[in-house]
Amino acid sequence: MSSHALILDFDGTILDTETPACESTAQIWADYGVDLPMDWWLAGMGTDRKSSWVQELEKRIGQVLDQDLVMEARQQIKNEMTENQPVLPGVTELLDAAARRGISTAIGSSSPHAWVDQHLKRVGLYEEFSYIVCRDDVGEVAKPAPDVFLHALELLRVDAHAAAVVEDSPNGLKAALTAGIRTVVVPNPLVRSLDFSGAYARFETLDEIPPDALLDLLFGEV
Repeated sequence: MSSHALILDFDGTILDTETPACESTAQIWADYGVDLPMDWWLAGMGTDRKSSWVQELEKRIGQVLDQDLVMEARQQIKNEMTENQPVLPGVTELLDAAARRGISTAIGSSSPHAWVDQHLKRVGLYEEFSYIVCRDDVGEVAKPAPDVFLHALELLRVDAHAAAVVEDSPNGLKAALTAGIRTVVVPNPLVRSLDFSGAYARFETLDEIPPDALLDLLFGEV
């Protein structure tokens, strides 16, 4: 087992699932004649939303909806949009570089395994990670709580100071910092203007820096 580990968030970091999530929700809200409030949406990004956006919609339109039906309709739109999403630039190269250097890798996600595993398999990355840690591994506790990252450290058998995280949202950054792990942020397009203070480094895209240079920055010469 390597003495260093790299933990990647999934949604918005490996695949741009955040744009489909937002656009599919906005479509449903538009069906009810309401604009999706972006400040409200962005504040919850990187956490586990479950049905909160339906409850918020009910509040704004002043009526009770069939939540399951509305969530199902939105899920269908989101799935169709996500099916076409490729792996984000730089991800595969970073995983290859980590493997060459004996740095173990894991996923730390606020989404459930049903979502994450399916998409990792679809893009051929499922086998690339030593561990895939999702919210259903930690009693459904989502970011900004640090639980998924702490569990990943346990499984990888590394200390927080020997690990690094790649994240795309402020809530993900908070979770990693609370776990004591240095964090590189590559903000997804929706959250570029939000506060990422505390990040170890920030890049607009993951392929902005060569993968070995990024690993040097995070771990020194491994």
